[in-house]
Amino acid sequence: MWSTPNSEARLSGIGNAFVKNLASTIDNLKLHQIFSKFGDIQSSKVVVSQEGKSKGYGFVQYSTPESALDAIEKLQGATVERMELYVGPFIRRADRIQEGSSFNNLYVKNLDDDMTEEILVEKFSEFGKITSLVISKDANGTSKGFGFVNFENPDDVKRAKDTMH
Repeated sequence: MWSTPNSEARLSGIGNAFVKNLASTIDNLKLHQIFSKFGDIQSSKVVVSQEGKSKGYGFVQYSTPESALDAIEKLQGATVERMELYVGPFIRRADRIQEGSSFNNLYVKNLDDDMTEEILVEKFSEFGKITSLVISKDANGTSKGFGFVNFENPDDVKRAKDTMH
């Protein structure tokens, strides 16, 4: 697909759609084909790992905001290759969590293999009351290197993030 190096339009978020819950068989071409019936696509991309495997989400940038809204309306909740898609407007990372948000859950990554829930509780309990905590593990019980800490108070999440990041 041709690339349109208009970073101003891309960064503005106008005409951009975010799609997740993509089947692993959806590549850039299939993503483009699925979304092309709603308007002129400037760019589309399935995000992949370093190994080249789909991470299950991607982005589509249309020439007009109306095309993006049409695609979002028609494809949100649609089933493609046995997966129910989530399609919504693209929101820049900096705009997703703003001051005063009510998010209580904190994603923690790059955890050492020997990290335990007890150690994580010890490290994060100084920021506030923890309502739940989990380290994601594979079928063998080995840490996948990430987890979640859920605080009672959203302000505690912000303090923990600002301090520990």
